[in-house]
Amino acid sequence: MKKTVALLSFIALLALSLVSCSRGGETTKITVGYMSGPTGMGMAKLIHDNGGAEGNESYAFNTYTDTAKAKADLTAGNVDIICLPTNEAAAYFNTVDSNTVVLAINCLNSLYLISDSSSNVTALSELEGKTVYTCKNGTPRVILEYLVEALELDITVSYTFDGKEMVAPKDVQTNVLAGKLPYAVIPEPLVTSCVLGTAKTETPYSSDIDLGDEWKKVNPDSPVAMGCILAKKSFVDENSAAVKSFLEDYKASVEYIGNSANLDSAATYIAETGIMAAAPAAKKALSNLGDAIAYIDGERMKSVLEDFYAVIGIKAPSDEFYYSN
Repeated sequence: MKKTVALLSFIALLALSLVSCSRGGETTKITVGYMSGPTGMGMAKLIHDNGGAEGNESYAFNTYTDTAKAKADLTAGNVDIICLPTNEAAAYFNTVDSNTVVLAINCLNSLYLISDSSSNVTALSELEGKTVYTCKNGTPRVILEYLVEALELDITVSYTFDGKEMVAPKDVQTNVLAGKLPYAVIPEPLVTSCVLGTAKTETPYSSDIDLGDEWKKVNPDSPVAMGCILAKKSFVDENSAAVKSFLEDYKASVEYIGNSANLDSAATYIAETGIMAAAPAAKKALSNLGDAIAYIDGERMKSVLEDFYAVIGIKAPSDEFYYSN
């Protein structure tokens, strides 16, 4: 009898040890923050598989519409890993806290110029002398301003309308849905939301220009690296096994969401997260995004980001910024 009890105790301890090793410690729970946009879309299956928005014993999830709040929570330790625009991540490392590492790129081009029914433009060059509106924070303004300069276009880029700053993409969306902006640059999935949301109004909007096509005119070999995953280096060092497991889970989620064979279920998961209100709209947005929902890590991540920062004139972080496992 004693041998049986001892054997059972050993088996229980072995099982506990295996669980502990698989996540880098049984008490390790990662709080993951994601922006309510294309960077969040790739997270949808991971969220679905781990308790939904409320999370489980492995993960907790926070969603953000404002990068300032997201960065503040990272600084305060309220999140361990967070999705951010690539320019915001570099600025955070350079000016706020160099104890951070970028784990992976999670989003390539997702920007589109939309316009009201009076337009039908096919290229930025057709907007000479016009004002194009976008948000103050994140990559949309940075990329749009770069393209206007690189293509030598007489276009005014503005993030202010009616005396108020449009800080986040959601602010631009609000003004588009109200029919106030003739031309605007925003990312998917807000593009689809705006087009569908204005379909029956007096000024319906259409998605006219893929900024990825404009980018290729001046950078045919360098992708638009819009989003990434950032973490405190100290957290990564202290929880290396758990972070490695997260990245494996996250990569699998991104690959699932980005696979056109999974379009219906992926759209359902995105609707479940609240990133988009309904699966049909999420399905349309995913179709538009194509291979924009991406996962790039390691040396390839480093080279893509360094090229991107050089192209758009952002101070590149030092080598310590780039995570390597």
